[in-house]
Amino acid sequence: MKPSPKGGVKLSPTPDLDLARWCKALAAGSVVAEVVPPGWFTCKELSKARARSECSTSTSLARMVEAGQAEKRSYTIKLAAQTRPVPHYRLK
Repeated sequence: MKPSPKGGVKLSPTPDLDLARWCKALAAGSVVAEVVPPGWFTCKELSKARARSECSTSTSLARMVEAGQAEKRSYTIKLAAQTRPVPHYRLK
């Protein structure tokens, strides 16, 4: 980066082109949902299956992961209007 004559820092020779690239990438929805392999479940799915609260299930899952009885991995999945990483669990 070169200092500008006015004392600031010149960031890019073509800021408009960089900004346009960013806008295009963001509009394309660059985050893609992953395919979750069989045997992996979210805390919400597990709590519903065992008829317990998500809080209670989350505590149990954390203990199982810590004890080495279960694995935890985040998969990027589509939820309503957004795609985001969500922790999934499976038994070892």
